[in-house]
Amino acid sequence: MPKASEKAKKTATAMPKRLAAIRQKLVDQRQEILDMYENDLRIGQQSSDEASEDIVDRANNAYQREFMFSLSDTERKLVLQIEQALKRLDAGGYGVCDHCGEKIGAPRLKAIPWARYCIDCQEKEEQGSLE
Repeated sequence: MPKASEKAKKTATAMPKRLAAIRQKLVDQRQEILDMYENDLRIGQQSSDEASEDIVDRANNAYQREFMFSLSDTERKLVLQIEQALKRLDAGGYGVCDHCGEKIGAPRLKAIPWARYCIDCQEKEEQGSLE
């Protein structure tokens, strides 16, 4: 049976590796979103550059541009959340609920690595009752 000090050493080395893996996941996610945004922007510019005489084609192109811009807003917000998670990681506050200070569950962080709130506080936030 390993001694307590050996177990503490294993935990201490596992933590930086785990945090490095989380950091990489966040950085990769951010880059993926930025790449998608740049692609959407390129497609939007191409569709507005195409000379289309058909009113239906122009309406479709306008709708697609609006749709891409709305996605871009959502993606922008997600990039900001990811950047905030990276800051919490650097400051040592990653995995701690911004509202109540309790630990955020590992399954939640695995699913949403940029999560700011524990599941209880997130539910309150979505209901508009987080104080």
